Amino acid sequence: MAHREILTGAYAILGGSFDPIHNGHLYLAKEVLSLSPIHKVILVPSFKHNFKGEGITLDYDSRLALAQEAVDNFNPMHFIRHPAEDFRPPIEVWDAERGESGFTSDLVRKLQTQNPGQNFAFIIGADNLENLPNWHEFAWLKKNLHFIVLPRPDSTMPCDVLSEIEYKILDMPLCEISSSEVRARIRAGESISGLVPEELELRIRDLYLGGA
Repeated sequence: MAHREILTGAYAILGGSFDPIHNGHLYLAKEVLSLSPIHKVILVPSFKHNFKGEGITLDYDSRLALAQEAVDNFNPMHFIRHPAEDFRPPIEVWDAERGESGFTSDLVRKLQTQNPGQNFAFIIGADNLENLPNWHEFAWLKKNLHFIVLPRPDSTMPCDVLSEIEYKILDMPLCEISSSEVRARIRAGESISGLVPEELELRIRDLYLGGA
């Protein structure tokens, strides 16, 4: 497949369970905006995660609300890497998967219908590339979606998969934060300071301890 650059003005979809949202998600969104011609990063919390099944801890409305609050309070100066005082990144949270199938192809079709003429890209880690051909309607995805690939130090780039898709690899430092780490620290009674937005620390802790 011929490789093409991402069209300027495209929206990048960052999907996931966001269970809970953390500073790594916000850092990633900021870097995608800084290193590519993407106009906007759209955070889309999964209503149904086809790879995690029942493994999502927090209910959808709570995860959506936390993501929205994190974006509303986002300040790029909270990050040490690549600070810029005049950087005002367009990051939004879309309630786009409520009641939907959880398949990326269905999500993208819905977004294309709701936003005629808008180009979309999908952010994916290199560790998920090998399994990409197993995604629902992969043949449709590779014809209708550009992929923003984030390298992982413990993952190789499967050339056979890359040869089938439109992609751009972003060379960016990793931010080693995960939702599972946040949840584990809460269960252990440890601090989550620095892992999640400061404004959300108490709220997240209460939600995962069942106090809200």
